Amino acid sequence: MVESIVDTGKRDLLPAERQDMILSLLTRQSVVTVTELADLLNTTEITVRRDLTILANAGLLKRVRGGAMSLSGTTTRKGGAPRLSSAIPPIPTPDGISDLTVPSLSDDMSGNQPVIGAMMPEPSFFWPNVIESIRETAAELGARVVSRESSYDRIDETEILDMIAGEPALCGIILSPSGRPDVAELTWEWIERSPVPVVVVERDQPIFGTCFVDSVRTNHHFGVRKAAVHFLQHGHTRIGAAFSDTPTSTVIENGWKHILNDSDRIECPFIEDGIQPYDTSGVDGIVDKIIGSGVTAMLVHSDYLAIAIAQVLERRGKRVPDDVSLISIDGYATPSSRPLTVLRSNSKDLGEICVRTLMQRIATPDAATKHIFVDPTLVDRGSVADIRER
Repeated sequence: MVESIVDTGKRDLLPAERQDMILSLLTRQSVVTVTELADLLNTTEITVRRDLTILANAGLLKRVRGGAMSLSGTTTRKGGAPRLSSAIPPIPTPDGISDLTVPSLSDDMSGNQPVIGAMMPEPSFFWPNVIESIRETAAELGARVVSRESSYDRIDETEILDMIAGEPALCGIILSPSGRPDVAELTWEWIERSPVPVVVVERDQPIFGTCFVDSVRTNHHFGVRKAAVHFLQHGHTRIGAAFSDTPTSTVIENGWKHILNDSDRIECPFIEDGIQPYDTSGVDGIVDKIIGSGVTAMLVHSDYLAIAIAQVLERRGKRVPDDVSLISIDGYATPSSRPLTVLRSNSKDLGEICVRTLMQRIATPDAATKHIFVDPTLVDRGSVADIRER
């Protein structure tokens, strides 16, 4: 809570006095909220927003959702007011987005290095690499990262976000809400009232939600197309599919169904979904269908389910890839665990683009919401046999 700098028992302040006090406050802390300022200045939130707009248009502060933040990379001009440093050249990003400038954050914001909050699911093969990329990119832009773990299980993520929001120099948050609808609903409500800009990573936003924020996601639809093309190039046209229950499985499965609906080049006798790799009877059932249907290849998500299927196939006398070819969508099964051809999300690119998207939002709070997709990489480890000569 900010100490009062206004004697509320005195007269109403003139606009110039309010604006001067706002700038004065931003020399002591990096971020202020509209609610905080309205209480501090003994005025209405509408009046505060008008003051912030005037100051932002004059280049004296940056507007962010719900408030304002001090300028980054500033120099001092005559009279003590801050001035923006020279413009930073555009930084290319995927999908042709190359005309967006990304501000650099200096650590002279009230003497505190600006903070980017991050909330990701429990540590696994994927998320630590995303966090590391976020840290590296933030450091290049003069910020530090405060990260907290959530979970795929039932957990109140709003408590974690409240903890992050308590960081004094917080300028924005990058997060991945839980895949559980009952938990994610509360998280999205928190995002909608967040005091700082938010970028969501690897999650679809609620279909009928009223919260619209920037997002960065793996382009799973395009990734599934890469898998389909790889199968076809090796002569496979009769292909089954199996999907574990994960926060991204629905998107992947829908991408596969779109391919089947839009083309007759692939025949898919069955799609099994909601099967977890530790579900012994479920995995056995998938293998029964593979053998009974005569498919020559399988598209599988996740890696662990693909490994479980391969193990049961081999116990049944079917070899991978000689008898059944496999492509796994997760991409973190290693050659030492099993040499599976995989579709791998680009964790480094995802983390970097999340930070740069957040910085762009801070610099231009009223710009149109952006949703950036990053294509996954197909890593060929030889688990798709060529059957064109058979």
